[in-house]
Amino acid sequence: MSYLFLILLIQIATIVHVLRSGANKFWILGVMIAPILGSIAYVLLEVLPGMQGNRHLRYARQKAVKAIDPERAVRLARDQLEITDSLANRIALADALAESGRPDEAVAQYEELLAGPHGRGEALLFKYASALFENGQSAAALETLDELAPATQISVEDRRALLRARALEHLDRDAEAAAIYADITTRLPGIEARARYAALLLKLGREDEARDALDEVVQRSRRLDRTQIGDDKPILDWAKATLSDLARG
Repeated sequence: MSYLFLILLIQIATIVHVLRSGANKFWILGVMIAPILGSIAYVLLEVLPGMQGNRHLRYARQKAVKAIDPERAVRLARDQLEITDSLANRIALADALAESGRPDEAVAQYEELLAGPHGRGEALLFKYASALFENGQSAAALETLDELAPATQISVEDRRALLRARALEHLDRDAEAAAIYADITTRLPGIEARARYAALLLKLGREDEARDALDEVVQRSRRLDRTQIGDDKPILDWAKATLSDLARG
């Protein structure tokens, strides 16, 4: 009896979805004739393809693919480069290496691109500076940032400033880094910049200011969904834990 009841629920749920989604009404006939097979076919052929544009689904799928096969992006980029040796494919390989946590190889790829006839674009220079920083070459990253012409968009200039602040902090030039953080946190969306500023404030012994910054991080995170937080989840977890520790005093 429970099995028949479950089939009836699946049948009703599928028919309701067909009616609400505006799908072809012929699906109702299929579900009435074969409730289980008809419902499965409807989900596979109608529901899942329609979800491809859902950013939450895309994010979950990307995370799953990266966890299962972390080298996939690099492998695909290498395959594409073997098929067509183009500037775009070389940049894609360098980007994939950087995103896969292999900054040393990414630096080498970017340097090869920058040495070519078409390689000194502003976007590429910034990627190179980021890879240098991730590879522990903060001074070189700062030198590369200095080569960039002022950006026409404030958001682009702020992302550059965030990288500059991180590099300065890595070089123990904390006062300079703090000044940059204090400026860009008033504009940059998300939580990364403010969380990094809070960490530096703690390092400088400015606990009250750090607590305010951490509280703002937590408050901002409540207005963001999982995909907007993305790879900043560890930063958010640290901010929550640190704020709790400070509250216990």
